[in-house]
Parts: sequence; C-alpha cells; structure tokens
Amino acid sequence: MAAPPEHTQFAYRALKEMGVWDAPPASAARTLAAPAQAAKALKYSANGRFLAWAAGDEVRVADAQTLAPVATIARAGVVDVRFSPKGTYVVTWERFSKPADGSAGHNLLVWDAASGAARGGFVHRTFSEDALQWTDDERHCAKLFPGEVRFYAPGALDAAALTLRVDGAASFSVSPGRAPSVAVFVPERGSKPALLRMYAVGAFARPTASKT
Repeated sequence: MAAPPEHTQFAYRALKEMGVWDAPPASAARTLAAPAQAAKALKYSANGRFLAWAAGDEVRVADAQTLAPVATIARAGVVDVRFSPKGTYVVTWERFSKPADGSAGHNLLVWDAASGAARGGFVHRTFSEDALQWTDDERHCAKLFPGEVRFYAPGALDAAALTLRVDGAASFSVSPGRAPSVAVFVPERGSKPALLRMYAVGAFARPTASKT
C-alpha cells in the first residue's frame, strides 16, 4: 500500500485572529481564535504533531492535522508558547509581576502537552526564546542562573538534577544530538578576555573545549 501523502499546512497569526491553511487538495483555511480574543502566540511542535496557541485567558493544544482538542491550560496573560523537542511539554511565558503575597511568582511555566497538567516553573523577568533549553531526548531542560547553568528533570522542576558552575556565565547553548554538550559564554571583564567553554552534559569536572 502506498504511503499517504504528506500533509502540508501553515499557520498564521493576526492581531485578533489565528488560523491554519491546508495546502491542496484541501485548500482550506480554518480559524483558531475568535476575532474578539487577543491572539498572542502560535507554535507547532517540532515533530508537527501538535499546534498550540494562546488567546484570551487560556492556552490550547490541538492535533495539528485535525485541530481536535488535546488539552486546555487555563492561564491568563501568556504571550509566548513553545514545545519541548518531542512535543511532550509546553512551555509558556508571561510578563513578570510580583504577587502581593510575596510568593515566587513563576512566569516561565512547563505543562504536560497531552493533559495540560502543570509541571513546574521559574521566574524569568525578561523574555528570551532560549530561556529554557532542552536536550533532544527531553531528559533535561536547562536554565541560566547567576554563575551557573542548572539542569532539571522535567518531572522534578523544584530542584536541579545537575549544576554546571561557571563564574560570570552570561549565556549558554545546549547542543542537539544523542550525546548533548553545553557551551557557556563568559564576556570580557576588565583585563580578562571573553571565554567560551564546552562540556558534555553530566560531565562537568573539566571542559571538553575552551577558547578565549
């Protein structure tokens, strides 16, 4: 039996409307958010399985081909939506505001894509596309903190599973692949030149490469 043809689709986002357009032979447009709702974010998972969008006071996850509902996350103020590499988790970001009760006020949040259940979160005051980075196998997600990069298991975001300490670290990048590495950049300070170091994830005793 011949394999079914690939399904070609693209999504669009306007100020108060989002939708998808299916390529021929369908040649049809379908709306995702009613015009009365403020359309804030729209993102496919990397494998093309899911489509997530933020509108009004919620985030919705749907089957990308059929648009059948998968999960609904009741969360107001979301302005960015992203998926983990395999589409298992949804990551949302909203503008930071300090709660009146003095609690942590997490605004970078991780959710289960299939159920919409909350997995945990972090404070991240300024938006950044790579604020939370993942290994391709989704064993770890990583976030930069002052002087260190912390790696978390997605099911236990309350405590770091691994910590890479690099004094003065300003940015980092996790590589793709089965054996991921992490590169950490330290900018120039006074008479000290800028520094770039690379480590195998989980083996932080010594860098695999270093360049000033």
